[in-house]
Amino acid sequence: MMNFKSNRKYSGSKVKILLTFILICSISLCSCSTETKKKKVSVIIVPKFEVDEISGDFPGEAQLFYEKYCPGSKQIKLENSPPTAQLFFNEDSGVAILITGSGKTATGLSLMRFLSEDDYDFSDAYIVSVGCAGGNTDLMTFGDVVLITAVCDYDLGHHVDAHEKEEIDSYNMWFPDESFDIYEWDFLNEELCEKTFQLIKDIPVNTTEKSLKVLNQNFPDRDKEELYPDISKGTAITSDSYWKGIYGHHTAVSIAEYYSCPDPYMVTEMEEMAITNTANCFNMLDRIISLRVVVNMDTFLDGETPENSWIPHNIYSDKVTEDNSETADIFETAMHNLFDVGTVVVDAILDGRLK
Repeated sequence: MMNFKSNRKYSGSKVKILLTFILICSISLCSCSTETKKKKVSVIIVPKFEVDEISGDFPGEAQLFYEKYCPGSKQIKLENSPPTAQLFFNEDSGVAILITGSGKTATGLSLMRFLSEDDYDFSDAYIVSVGCAGGNTDLMTFGDVVLITAVCDYDLGHHVDAHEKEEIDSYNMWFPDESFDIYEWDFLNEELCEKTFQLIKDIPVNTTEKSLKVLNQNFPDRDKEELYPDISKGTAITSDSYWKGIYGHHTAVSIAEYYSCPDPYMVTEMEEMAITNTANCFNMLDRIISLRVVVNMDTFLDGETPENSWIPHNIYSDKVTEDNSETADIFETAMHNLFDVGTVVVDAILDGRLK
């Protein structure tokens, strides 16, 4: 009887050990299974807005990329994201398209929400930011595509209205604040930028007859060749408001010079600072490639005023008229320029040439 009880106790212990082992294995298997179910992301293409439909009509920043990399894909809902966020994903290629909405807040929150998503593996993902921009009046032309090498925040610091200055001829309306330095500028991966530039620098980009006519009227001293777009490297100045005018232009020049950016100020836009700051939170700053295409100038061209440019607020297609040099007819052509350059970059990431 004693032996029987002893054997029962011994057997019970063995059962408990066996059950514990099975439980641990099950948990491990579940964990491994969950891990393998993560969707591998190779590239996140980040346009900021689309015009009307995602496919088949007048293209915004996203449409041409969607039609090539995610054709027919349904929008994936991101819970607790800005209402402007739209996500599309091609599981076969690993290409995601994240439309964020305009401005630093919408862009930063949309990208952070996606990068926090547990269903996706971003360990090797590159961010390719694409969008339109205003161009430096002194250096740029309609349709230019710029590879961004540095990003600076226009809004952080101290600004004054020109009317407040006693020295009426002074253009210095911005005063830096060193306490903002850790998040108001970023230099992008120099080696990656150079490799990217060598890939894209000779890609043909186009313009329109009307755009050339508008540019020639406004810049009669420029050589004709200078009015045709090309591809260059430069600094992007990010501002949440769409500023325009000579004082803003000189402020942007001053900001790029203050931070000793590797290339001069080329474009002004509304989102790149949010992208770099967000990517930095996820250790992805060295895997950002940013492309911007110029669709207008950062100063008012002949005949433009703040009132006729922005009041009343019109949709873009309503502004494309014969007497409006603010937009001319460059936008659709510019979207194709951006796409032609952007696809070379995305394809090079997918086939390993930029990794």
